[in-house]
Amino acid sequence: MVSQFKFFFLIGFLFGPNLLFSQVTPQKEPEAVEIKANVESSTKNTNFSKNPTGFQKEINLDQSNTRYTSLPDVLSREAGVRVRQFGGLGSYSTLSLRGTNPNQSKIYWNGVPINNSLGGEINLADLPFDNLEKIEIYKSGTPAGFSGSAIGGSINLVSKTKIDHPITRVNLMGGSFKTAKATVTHMDQFSSGSYFLQALQETSDQNFTYLNNKGTVLFNTYDDTIDERRNAQFRKTGFTGNLSLVLDKTKINLLNDYIHRKQGLPGPGNRQTTSVGRVFSKLSSAITTETNEFLFTNLTLETKTYGNFAKDDLFDPKSEFSFGTPNAYTKTNQYGFQLSPTLYLLEYYQVLRASVQTEQEFFTRYEKRANHETERKEPKKRRDTQSFTFQDEIRLFSNRLFLVPQIRFERYTDRFGKDETSIRNQLLDPLTDVFYVRQNFTNPSFGLKIVWVKKENLEFGSLANISKDFRIPSFLELFGERGSIVGNTTLKPEQSRNGDIGFYFNTKPNSNWKIQSDISYFQKRIYDMILFLPNSQFTLRPENVDQALIRGVETNQNLIWNQGVKFNFNYTYQDARNYSESPALNGKFLPLRSKSQGSALLAFFNESSEIGIEYQYIGANFRDRTNEYLGYLPARQFWNLYIQYSPYKNKETGNELILGFEVRNLTDKRVEDLVGYPLPGRSYYLTGSYRF
Repeated sequence: MVSQFKFFFLIGFLFGPNLLFSQVTPQKEPEAVEIKANVESSTKNTNFSKNPTGFQKEINLDQSNTRYTSLPDVLSREAGVRVRQFGGLGSYSTLSLRGTNPNQSKIYWNGVPINNSLGGEINLADLPFDNLEKIEIYKSGTPAGFSGSAIGGSINLVSKTKIDHPITRVNLMGGSFKTAKATVTHMDQFSSGSYFLQALQETSDQNFTYLNNKGTVLFNTYDDTIDERRNAQFRKTGFTGNLSLVLDKTKINLLNDYIHRKQGLPGPGNRQTTSVGRVFSKLSSAITTETNEFLFTNLTLETKTYGNFAKDDLFDPKSEFSFGTPNAYTKTNQYGFQLSPTLYLLEYYQVLRASVQTEQEFFTRYEKRANHETERKEPKKRRDTQSFTFQDEIRLFSNRLFLVPQIRFERYTDRFGKDETSIRNQLLDPLTDVFYVRQNFTNPSFGLKIVWVKKENLEFGSLANISKDFRIPSFLELFGERGSIVGNTTLKPEQSRNGDIGFYFNTKPNSNWKIQSDISYFQKRIYDMILFLPNSQFTLRPENVDQALIRGVETNQNLIWNQGVKFNFNYTYQDARNYSESPALNGKFLPLRSKSQGSALLAFFNESSEIGIEYQYIGANFRDRTNEYLGYLPARQFWNLYIQYSPYKNKETGNELILGFEVRNLTDKRVEDLVGYPLPGRSYYLTGSYRF
């Protein structure tokens, strides 16, 4: 894989310019060029244009505004995406792409990175959803204009900013387990821009019933009981305020999103808690600009200035989760700035993109007693990040061939104050007040796109990508956690060699039909995977001991007949195995990786109603690294049914009333993603949405 990369990289940079300048320069102004890959031509996605050779997907969330759904629900239906949940609605949920670990994927909010450096992975329940316009999935790496390297891939959450006409929408929803949600949205325009406002309130007890095996899965089934989930309730409040301005040739977006969540943490099903709780709040703010014809006609300049501020309180007054100082308070502040110029040299068949980014992240934790008084303040942790990306998009043969070499330089500096209460630190480093870890990376990549057939309503082509990516160790891995994890500042970053190749086909045979299809083969070879190993009877220490090889095939099929039918099918087959030096692990399947996973949607609609059925299949997998029988999780299938009806709709004013009914887990399957954390059975939801 490495030799192939070097070959294509040298071909792109050394021979690409010769090919370009050997072509006859056109005598007239070049025509507008379609620069998106495997994307519907009517969708003007500027982010996709920065990654024309990548396998990527845009999920439009217009219909989600009138259904009771969530971010994990939407993402779990996509090929190559795996969502794991610790319970029902509002529970801790993680995401992985193409068989990688959750902390090996990057998540962005309007292009702003939001992964934290403590553990690296993101809780999907803590992210915005109701105020989103769309979700962008990048499976071939991180595109130009986004900071950071990603072994698994990237997800970008895009807020609503573009307003066509004034809208006010009120949504009222409710259903099983005392679930209710209300949102009020208003958007409007003024002479030089538009604004978007939304307020959200959501609540649920999540007191569903489940099978409690009392921890004896096979040896004793006579003590099994049907219990009710306790302490799984949550209350969520959110507010969004976005402002878009157009000043001459500059577009300015001011984005603000606030979330406050109060929830119980129920614990495993055979040992439920009664009083453990969590209070989480987060404010994300950003100012983005895009200036066309900056300084001269062919230059576009984009900037991002952002800040993420999160607070997390853990309450465990009865020490049901931990002992000593059971409560905790953590604070994370993240600041960053990014500058991204793009130079269009269309007369030379090139687009040059560059990006410079700097970021600082501060993490502070307080250990607290049962009465929530501070017992100890942990040393501060800080991470400084600088990155530079350069991409050359080369277009040849009337835009039938795209060559996209890219290189990304990254530098990380971690600082960790010394724990003055640690005798070990005082003896080993008596003169050191702050530990430093500095690491530099170079991540090259190369992409290829060939458009075999391109007509007005049809396009068929192939895509291929190879890349080298890293994952920097998290604060938890580098510096540890008092009493449970011993830090290891000598850890090497996880690294991977990634590649994918496939075909796409988009067509509109006539005004009534639209077909989108793609299929791809992917492979990831991951080295120096970090694993927590026993260090003593009570502590763990991270080490670089694992390797993994992940190979698979995925496909997306979408068909819409405007006269009343839409069909969607997504499927992933993957083989994810551990190639550790340990004989007990070598050749074993990676935990929680199903060989087969798929979803389908069939819906019938007309001007006033829609009825649809959804299907999801998750293949069998193991929940442990040694693939023991007790950790085997059988395959499961889920069916959902939804109905929407609009009794009132005014085409002139846009006013409408939409009523909906939905049944989830139609066959009442009782399963769990992780040991001891059951998922809810059958549930019902009613929705009402009025726009005026």
